[in-house]
Amino acid sequence: MLHNEARKLLIEAWNRTHNAKEVAECFGVNTSTVYRLVKRMRETGSVETRTSLRGRKPSLSRKDIQNIDCLIQQQPDITINEIIDTLQLHVSDETVRKTILKLGYVYKKKSLHASEQERPRCTAKTEKLGAAYTGERRKQPGIS
Repeated sequence: MLHNEARKLLIEAWNRTHNAKEVAECFGVNTSTVYRLVKRMRETGSVETRTSLRGRKPSLSRKDIQNIDCLIQQQPDITINEIIDTLQLHVSDETVRKTILKLGYVYKKKSLHASEQERPRCTAKTEKLGAAYTGERRKQPGIS
């Protein structure tokens, strides 16, 4: 595979000589590569590698992802299967789960630490535990 600079030089050589066999020998490629690059230059105006066309195509379109995001904002407690049914998506639940994670949502509700929780402490337990935390020692039976 030729890098972009070599492709440009190959096209320049073709424009000077119009001899595919000579250009192919000079760059160490097949003559069909020369013809293919010349054709692409004529059609698109560029011979750069098209890396955006590689790889697996996404199952969900941008519109599908936006619809999932809007649906979650409207109903924060919606399940993955309900999302698939509501939007009539033809993908697996794993695909939707990965999309939800990419959007920044999480499954679990945030649990508050004890200092963040707004609930009164149980006074009986506080009094019972108070002695243990103040440094007082209790004598255990049978041990002196």
